[in-house]
Amino acid sequence: MREIVWAVVIALLVAVLSQFLLPPVLESRVEEALEERLSGVEYLKVDIEAWPAAASLLGRFHSVYIEARDFFIDDLPIGAFIVQGREVRLDPGALYRRGELLLENAADLRLTVLFTEEGINDYFWEKVDPSKRFRIRLKPDGTVLQGTLALLGQELEINLQGVFEIRDGTRIVFIPKALTVEQLQIPQFLLQSVVQDKALIIDLGGLPVPLVVDEIRLAEGQLYAFGHYEK
Repeated sequence: MREIVWAVVIALLVAVLSQFLLPPVLESRVEEALEERLSGVEYLKVDIEAWPAAASLLGRFHSVYIEARDFFIDDLPIGAFIVQGREVRLDPGALYRRGELLLENAADLRLTVLFTEEGINDYFWEKVDPSKRFRIRLKPDGTVLQGTLALLGQELEINLQGVFEIRDGTRIVFIPKALTVEQLQIPQFLLQSVVQDKALIIDLGGLPVPLVVDEIRLAEGQLYAFGHYEK
């Protein structure tokens, strides 16, 4: 009888200790995996909960919170990336053997991605406008592409108003709506010919957690993308 009691006590102690000791170890492992994928990440926080803690060894987590700031994905500067999920299941082999985050399922998982005006312009200049003749302005009421354009031997001031739209679930595309040249409104049929080489496409397919973008919001100097995990 005494042996049984001791066995129960030891089992309880192991369970309690694992509940306290396992999460920090696993959080560290997830952070290492993310640091390998998020180039130049300046801030990274991982908070995971599992009950019992041993379930996390199978890749099962009661809740997951990931926050990363100031990093690059495929040359795309990202100001912040936040993941909040519950009943999350990761591939344990990929996580613990190769340090990869492979999402298998989640009851609910929400993602927020923040882009800064500075980061978007750096990406725009690298991919679209290496001469840096144009600059994107993010405002709560819309987006404006400002710059100069050589036309008939003259440098003309350009203001291109547009909106960001969601395409194919993971891409954010700048769509021109109205073009003003030297205070003159340009007809729509000329708009496409003038801006056809100024297309800006932000592809979020390279993020460590797959998402479908649901909504885009603009603030002063900032663009927010909100999404969810699609099973």
